[in-house]
Amino acid sequence: MVAFLVIFALMLNLTDCLYIHTVQTFQDLRQQGQKGPAVAFTALVSKDTDVGSKAVVKYDRILSNIGGAYHPSTGTFTAPFKGVYSISCSLLSNQSNSVHLQITKNGSKMSILYSASSTHPHAGQTLQLLLNKGDKIWIQNANSVVAKLHDHGSYNLFSGALITRLK
Repeated sequence: MVAFLVIFALMLNLTDCLYIHTVQTFQDLRQQGQKGPAVAFTALVSKDTDVGSKAVVKYDRILSNIGGAYHPSTGTFTAPFKGVYSISCSLLSNQSNSVHLQITKNGSKMSILYSASSTHPHAGQTLQLLLNKGDKIWIQNANSVVAKLHDHGSYNLFSGALITRLK
């Protein structure tokens, strides 16, 4: 429904209405939210890393893990509350191969990142997702071949934060 309203507003050149609707949506989300414990994490790959076909990337250097919802042994983030979360991932491949990583929610692909071989392009994605308590987010190799992550300066990271807690 929201997508229809956005397209309809753009067709009628009603950008002011679209802006007001967007602001109202964020205000509604904020009012539904509750005060509670903070949830935020940032984890990095600490060295050049090979990730097997379809395997989960295990970000081993923890910069922050407020609320303890990121699990470095499995590479997964588990939402402790229903809410709107910001999830980010960045990628830099090794020179020897191209890498496709995907941001995954409960086994479903949410987004893909791509870094080509030999040129060292840096890729990044940030998503805002509605998660229910217990939903799991992880980053996995989307290819059927080994992904070689390049790391000289902590280019490969996974982070997330609770924006608004919902009832």
